[in-house]
Amino acid sequence: MQLEHFALQLEKLSQQCGLNYSLGNAAPEDNISQAEEKLGVSFPSKVLLFYRSFNGLRVENPQLEVLPIEQLNFVFPNRLHFATVDGKHRLYFDTSQINVAGQWNILAEDGYCVTLTMPAFWSSYIWKWIRSRRVIWEEEIDGKWKIQSEEVHEEEWAT
Repeated sequence: MQLEHFALQLEKLSQQCGLNYSLGNAAPEDNISQAEEKLGVSFPSKVLLFYRSFNGLRVENPQLEVLPIEQLNFVFPNRLHFATVDGKHRLYFDTSQINVAGQWNILAEDGYCVTLTMPAFWSSYIWKWIRSRRVIWEEEIDGKWKIQSEEVHEEEWAT
């Protein structure tokens, strides 16, 4: 799905299924620059594209929040919190390296790689959650979700 169709798809689901959401307007360039400076990062092109189009997303049911650019924060080294699913499962950009796609990997709390790109996140994974509540932050093995601890150990923060 092209980003241009993202808002249209949300509106369509709102009309068809009563989806309650709010989608932020484009982040001003000054806010993007300030966030990069504050965080000490340069956003990859597709992350920039998303925030230049929409500065955050909030869906009420099922719960999903993509944080506005001003609220992005490092919770752990190289783990930039940018989204929360189901009110408790945080998703992070792995800022430790640019991957083969020229992007940051998107990771779950336990380090599981949800996807390699922001476009895959907005065009596929968001919709898997909104439409079917398919768990996107855990690995599916033989049709069953792998049980993973939601705890992040303090020693990971210290390293």
